Amino acid sequence: MIKSRGIHHLILSLVFLTCYLWGIGQPTLDPDMKKPKKYENRVLRSEKTGDKKFNLPRRFFQNTFTHYNYAFNATAKLNQVIASARAQHLDDYEQLLSFYDYSIENTSNQRTELDSVIYKVNAGILLHDLRSNWMDNLYLLMGQAYYFRNTLDTAWMTFQYMNYAFSPKEADGFDKVIASNANEGGNAMKVATEEDRNIIDRAFSEPPNRNDALIWLVRTHIRNNEMSTAASLIQTLKQDPLLPERLEPELAEVTAWWFYQQEQYDSAAFYLENALPAADDKPQLARWEFLLGQLYERASKPEQAKDAFRRSIKHTINPVMEVAAQLQIAQQVDSLDKADWQSAIDALLKMAKRERYSNYRDLIYYTIAKLEIKREKWAEAKANLLRSIKYNTPDNPYQHTRSYLLLAGLSFDQREYLPAKNYYDSLQMGNLPDTMSAFIEDRKDVLGILATQYGIISRQDSLQKLAAMPEAERNEFLKKQARQLRRQRGIKEDEMTGGGTNPVLSQLGNNVPTDLFGGQATGDWYFYNNALKSRGFSEFRSKWGNRANADNWRRSAAATAPGFTKENPDTSSVVTTDAIDETTVEGLLSRIPTTPEMLKISNDSILQAGYLLAYTAQNRLEDYETAATEYEKLLQRFPGNVQEIDILYNLAICYRMMGRSDMVSQLKNRLTTEFPGSRQTKLISDPLGVQLEDSAISRKATTTYDEIYDQFISGKFDEALAAKQKADSVYGSHYWTPQLLYIEAVYHIRQQSDSVAIKRLEQISSQFPDHGLAAKVNNMIDVLKRRKEIEEYLTNLDVERPAEDSTVALPEITTKKEPEDPEIKAATTRDVTKEKKEIDKNRLDKKAPELKTMFSRHSAQPHFVVVVLNDVDPVYVNESRNAFTRYNKETYYNQPMNVLIVSLTEKVNMVTIRGFSNEKEAIDYIAKARVQANKDIIPWLKTDKYYFMPVAEDNMNLLIANKNLPEYRNFLEQLFPGQF
Repeated sequence: MIKSRGIHHLILSLVFLTCYLWGIGQPTLDPDMKKPKKYENRVLRSEKTGDKKFNLPRRFFQNTFTHYNYAFNATAKLNQVIASARAQHLDDYEQLLSFYDYSIENTSNQRTELDSVIYKVNAGILLHDLRSNWMDNLYLLMGQAYYFRNTLDTAWMTFQYMNYAFSPKEADGFDKVIASNANEGGNAMKVATEEDRNIIDRAFSEPPNRNDALIWLVRTHIRNNEMSTAASLIQTLKQDPLLPERLEPELAEVTAWWFYQQEQYDSAAFYLENALPAADDKPQLARWEFLLGQLYERASKPEQAKDAFRRSIKHTINPVMEVAAQLQIAQQVDSLDKADWQSAIDALLKMAKRERYSNYRDLIYYTIAKLEIKREKWAEAKANLLRSIKYNTPDNPYQHTRSYLLLAGLSFDQREYLPAKNYYDSLQMGNLPDTMSAFIEDRKDVLGILATQYGIISRQDSLQKLAAMPEAERNEFLKKQARQLRRQRGIKEDEMTGGGTNPVLSQLGNNVPTDLFGGQATGDWYFYNNALKSRGFSEFRSKWGNRANADNWRRSAAATAPGFTKENPDTSSVVTTDAIDETTVEGLLSRIPTTPEMLKISNDSILQAGYLLAYTAQNRLEDYETAATEYEKLLQRFPGNVQEIDILYNLAICYRMMGRSDMVSQLKNRLTTEFPGSRQTKLISDPLGVQLEDSAISRKATTTYDEIYDQFISGKFDEALAAKQKADSVYGSHYWTPQLLYIEAVYHIRQQSDSVAIKRLEQISSQFPDHGLAAKVNNMIDVLKRRKEIEEYLTNLDVERPAEDSTVALPEITTKKEPEDPEIKAATTRDVTKEKKEIDKNRLDKKAPELKTMFSRHSAQPHFVVVVLNDVDPVYVNESRNAFTRYNKETYYNQPMNVLIVSLTEKVNMVTIRGFSNEKEAIDYIAKARVQANKDIIPWLKTDKYYFMPVAEDNMNLLIANKNLPEYRNFLEQLFPGQF
């Protein structure tokens, strides 16, 4: 806050006393300054500074008007800016407080107000005599306004100007060299201005502000992160004997801020202690004392920290700060002695019981939990965190999130993964910093996997326990469960018999329906009257049956009614999940593994869930102890299972990471004995050898699948399918590529093998979720599943269309002959042996040199964009045409384009795109499409199978007639080197 230290008295007293004061003018300020254009013809008061003597009446009026009309108002407005920034500032007392209770970002957002301060100050300077006592105050206000505006370079220049303009002068008005031994009585350490002011001056005027400007220079350097410059000036001012005593707290303040920025908390605390008198008011004093306690705490000085927090409690009017200070005092423990910890916890518990702190119990219990964690009392810590959550109020969601976050992390560290998942799910992610959100989401994902597997194991174990019970006891238990489920769903016992009535065939009769909402003698609303609700529910059930709460219920009810059910002997023995009624004993019994087949399925589910649980703990959490425990359970419960070799190998890895070399040796011997020659045995014995072998296999497999891809794309389908089947038997699915799967799926689509095609497309989505093709396959799968329906619809339309893989011959294109510019004609007929001019970057606008070829350049003629496909089967040529058609409709929806296939030779096909008015448009299209081709347009086609080129209409006729593609490419290369 900007302070005014003058004492305001009555005007008469001020007039009387001013007559006896000697004023100090500003003789060195230069009134000859450049004025705005609108004031060029006006003589301002500042320009008349030397015209008249600065006598007592003039001094009085100039000082009074400058002070109260300008300096006072500018100071008040600047204080309002700072107060507004303080109101926007929020402190987190769990973290180290910022040094100031406002941010420069908040003050700079109030540019309108700060610009008003600057305008007011400029007016005060220009419209008054520069010999006024308030000129230095105005300049200081100007620098402060620029500082809070975050225009630090201008603020620095303003303060630096004050340093020179208001420095002491020689008797004849010449400047003295600042900090120089050449000055009488001066030396290198004297930069401040001596303030020799009598008691009357101190009572009725402001001190010179040049020394204040030096302090603000330090603040500006620190804010600008010029720490070495700031440190040099701080050291100079500390050694300056002329620095007035009134500025020592301000100097200590900027020194403390300097050490705070350097994270030297011990020194920062020392100087902040000395800066406390510089606090603007009690709230800032209390906040600095709280910060002082935090600094002492980080400097390992608990007694000084306690004292600072107690002083903060004494001065603060903020109840949150008071509670936080009380909690900080309770945490200042010198050692791990139990009595100290317990006394601190007892003090906090006593505080929680007081009504005065009832709104802060969540924070109190949260602090108690942190103390319990320090002394490793995990159960007590969790209990107090749950209390913190219980007493949390809706107006403090941040504390709610912090409590859940600490509780979730504590449970996770204790390997209690199921509770940890629930606690993480309860977090309000909006209250967390962005840097933590990704970490939390990743941890929730892992815990979700673990929770799912724990749920599967628990559910199957429960079902197997029910299966092992005696039949009578089991049935009695199921009856109780069914009744409980019916009660929970609001189904009465007498309603179970009417649920199977077909609502479509039921005879409704001619009875007039009962008016449920009429005749209410009590005057209760229908939904508040339990008797009416019960009667209405019963009548609804008797009329419509036991209808599920679902859309299209009439159609569903008709399809499941006995009179409309089609016979299907092949599926009559299959029991679907939807047909099971869990509110009956029979429905519950159908899920219990009472037969050997169902028991095997249940055990397989437990085995798979247990393995995934252990594998996730091992590889994603690096919790080798939990993983080893789960692997051991699987080996004991399912000896000789199908995954035993993987379990033994992973168990050995876990024991190795745990330092259990004896168990590693036992498992290694077991693998060697029971699974000799297996990959897992080799990995545990010689991992480096397996790695080298894998590298060789990987190179060979990659080459093999590249050859299979080329066979598919060139139309050798039988060879490709046979080679892929053979390669898959050797390498499995580890070396598949999304492009290979896609072109195989397209082949199966053409062969009407939709089930195989869907399987390949689903493998792209599952194995390569980040590839560009993954986003396209879902739509293709949906279309394939409705293929019959779509084909029937299109057949009924009776629309004739060419075959998908047909090619067309473009009609000969006749174009108007372009008018020849004489200069262009001369340029194209000159001798090619002459020295050619250097081709500019903008080749499109330059004249082309003469080329010895049948093709000519027609830059203004309509153009084609041609995608040349080399050795690509017509199936995939047609797929490429469709892809570019979709791309054009999505990207160039306002521009008509026609996409056709032209067969140039037996192995070379061209996808031609027509619709470009000149050469430049075609080249621009190629530049954009080339980037998107391998990402979105044709990502399944390798880049060595196609290339782009622009073709003018006349050249297209020549190209189709002569089929001399190499000559045309050579022609393009001479025109556009390296582009096509």
